[in-house]
Amino acid sequence: MTEQYQRVQPTPFDAPAETPASATSTTDARPQWLLPAFAGLGLLALIVVFVLPRWVDSQDDNSAAPGGTAISAQSPAGTKPAATSPAREAAEPASPFADARAAKARAEAQELLAELLDVQENLEERGALEWAGDAMETIAAQALAGDELYRDREFDAAIEQYQQALGEALALEQSLPERFEQQIEATRAAIEDLDTPSATASLAIAETLEPGSPEAAELALRLNVLPEVVTRVLAATDAEAAGDLPAAVANMQAAADNDSAHQRVQSELQRLKVALTEDRFNAAMSEGYAALDDADFDTAQQRFERAGALSPGSSEAAAALQELSVARTAATLQRLQNRGSTLLQEEDWSAAIKIFEEALAIDQSLRFAREGLAVAKPRGQIEKELTAIVQQPERLVDDAILREAKNSLARAQSLGGLGPRLSAQVEAARDVLSVASTPLPVTIASDGLTEVTVYKVARLGLFDSQELSLRPGQYTAVGSRRGYRDVRVVFNVSPANTAPVYIACNEAI
Repeated sequence: MTEQYQRVQPTPFDAPAETPASATSTTDARPQWLLPAFAGLGLLALIVVFVLPRWVDSQDDNSAAPGGTAISAQSPAGTKPAATSPAREAAEPASPFADARAAKARAEAQELLAELLDVQENLEERGALEWAGDAMETIAAQALAGDELYRDREFDAAIEQYQQALGEALALEQSLPERFEQQIEATRAAIEDLDTPSATASLAIAETLEPGSPEAAELALRLNVLPEVVTRVLAATDAEAAGDLPAAVANMQAAADNDSAHQRVQSELQRLKVALTEDRFNAAMSEGYAALDDADFDTAQQRFERAGALSPGSSEAAAALQELSVARTAATLQRLQNRGSTLLQEEDWSAAIKIFEEALAIDQSLRFAREGLAVAKPRGQIEKELTAIVQQPERLVDDAILREAKNSLARAQSLGGLGPRLSAQVEAARDVLSVASTPLPVTIASDGLTEVTVYKVARLGLFDSQELSLRPGQYTAVGSRRGYRDVRVVFNVSPANTAPVYIACNEAI
């Protein structure tokens, strides 16, 4: 509000006397701005509505009487009293009709002024002097012009001035909700822009426009924490610039915790979280590929799975895990191939068979595994048979077993590329079969009373001594005699054992 703004005051509306003695030139009575006077508006309204009409009527009666003295409105200090207008000098003599018309005009003017005062008071309480100073000056000027016209008894013109002033005042009053919303939005925008001074100024106007507004109260709470929000946002910005995304997210999260309604902070928080997630994703992928290059498959899997968890549905993480699976399978097969080859060289046929079967369980088309099995399986079987020949030579007394043993030896000798171990087993089996195939003389003695039978050899009958030609091995002789308990004798035939075998039934029943 400029220094020229004067609050609309209730004017005494004192009509000047219509005598020639009081007439002066109108050129000396220019309207002056009233001094600022912000008195009690309620009292003024009461004066205007109830006291002023009776007082003006009284003055009109005095002015109509001969020799009456007019009471003029107070002028600012140092100014001359208002002069009587020429129109008043030429006024027609009073008549009942004219008096009634003037009274009606005065009443209308007074009603307009009273309403104007109410609106002006409301506007001032809503801070209009701050946000509409020029308009308030215009309203005051129009009201003062109306006062001059009223004092000059130009009631219609005064009413027009009051109506203009009231119209503009009402327009301002009607704009209060819109202006309030504008200031609320300006406050929100300033808070979003982290502009504390602008937000403070806009909110102050909004609180004046609509005291007790819940919206303003909510924004006041946000404004109280805005300095801390600004501090956290700046810290987050500095941390991001330094490449410290975790610190940036932590500071922006703190800002969001202080003002959860701050859209810019929420947006920045989401952006920083995405950036941090991408950073961690890229780090996990890089670590995974580094581990993959070092054939550290377990570590690579952990890193790629972490990347997939950070970015669900990521095609990059899925492709990396697929690549890992292929590399791990290839490494496993290579290990199995190397191990199988070593076991073949070591002639560890059973272990080699397990390795090649494990490889084929992964991929049935593996050539090295198929070829490895073709070598290991027959040699493993031959090894078992040759081992049985060498470790159980006594079984060779059975002609069928002896034939099988000779067949096993023949198959072993037919295999090409025999290693040292299998060659030694073939030699040992050959020696055992050679001995097992050569009969040795064996003396069987008895008492001449016992019926003797050598299982799988012959029924010898009764004799005192008899010599048999038997292949090395284990034999069983059975003796029987009427009235005596049967006897059984198991004996071994070998070049190292040439002792006679005695069998007789001596225990009577």
